[in-house]
Amino acid sequence: MRAVARMRLRAGHIGPVPGLNGRVLLFLCHSLLFHIALLGIADILLNFYLVSIGYDTATISLLQSLPRLSGFLIGLPIGLIASRVGNRRLILLSTAGIALSVALTALTQSLPIIAISRFFWGACFGANQVVKPPFMVTLTERSEHTAQFSYHNLVAMLAVAIGSAVGGMLPLLASQALSITGAAGMKPEEMPLAYRASIIGAAIVLLLSNAPILVLGRQGADGAGAERTGFGGWRSTPWPLLIRLTLPLFVFGLSGGLTFPFFNLIFREFFGIADSAVGGVIGLGWLAMGLMPLLNPFVEARLGRAGALTALMLISAAAFVGLSWSSGLALAIVFYALAIGLRNTMQPLFQPMLMDSLNAAWHNVASSIGLVMWNIGWFISTFCFGFLQSAIGTRNIMLLVAFLVVLNGLAIHVTAKRR
Repeated sequence: MRAVARMRLRAGHIGPVPGLNGRVLLFLCHSLLFHIALLGIADILLNFYLVSIGYDTATISLLQSLPRLSGFLIGLPIGLIASRVGNRRLILLSTAGIALSVALTALTQSLPIIAISRFFWGACFGANQVVKPPFMVTLTERSEHTAQFSYHNLVAMLAVAIGSAVGGMLPLLASQALSITGAAGMKPEEMPLAYRASIIGAAIVLLLSNAPILVLGRQGADGAGAERTGFGGWRSTPWPLLIRLTLPLFVFGLSGGLTFPFFNLIFREFFGIADSAVGGVIGLGWLAMGLMPLLNPFVEARLGRAGALTALMLISAAAFVGLSWSSGLALAIVFYALAIGLRNTMQPLFQPMLMDSLNAAWHNVASSIGLVMWNIGWFISTFCFGFLQSAIGTRNIMLLVAFLVVLNGLAIHVTAKRR
């Protein structure tokens, strides 16, 4: 036993905790800063910034769909690039690109430039998301992947919760720091500048999130992930199998695109609450998305990964129905947290299920196809949100999301690889 313990310590493991070692901790540090800045602060403020400079919901939904279009276009090529260049290097480059695009969005009020920056954001974010799962599975042993992905999900969701709460307060703090208003609040004409300063601050934090990855490289973690196959290697790739295994991500993208980009506007419409309160509500939801997947190992032990995902999606769909029918803020927040928390159990279960079902040589390609599937779904739904809101109303959109989450669970049950 002592010999095993010494071997684990030499390998970087932290005591008896499976799925944690020095390299994983460095990656978690990167993810903490990345999610606070991007999916916390920048995302919570982007819609508010666009509203403050005069854009309507239909235009905002179009701008929110552009990153998914570019993510779809870059999806398959980036898998080949990653296999040749290395995943760690692409994480560094794509994170820097995201920071640049976030800053550019906040530095202009021109619709064409904002559209270009959003398109570039999607390309960089797509590359970032393609390479991270294959990179992560190189940091621990296969038996520890579910635990490792659950830890990462917890850190990411906690970071977004913190970032969302901070993001709701940052414009007021920024306006006070710039001495353009008092503590009572912002005047309408002062809001764009305060939002702009806050979003640029988030871009700086995004750049700083690369530091742990640089340290990880100095520790000798190349992180190439999959085998570096040439262009000809794609001819032997089992495309029908990969498309079947990643199909649930298309449905997941459909339901996600109708909710995540618009939850701040949805709560403002439903209950007329202030920006700071919206930030707190969104942060609570991200906290739920971090904590609920910690149940994954226990549910997986009883139902298997595919069975657990199907059951959890059905419960999530019921919570979305409750959110649609809620007339009081407190009950709506409970249903909101349950709905997105349970739906997010898919992330730390589905990604290792996909990776562990395939040879390492196909990991980057599978991740690329999964990104394409997810972005197609997300693009379709975000593009249609404004039209659906006008046609059926926001509460009925939540019922449509519930149906899509049920469909997501059934897709996992039908397409999961039998082992």
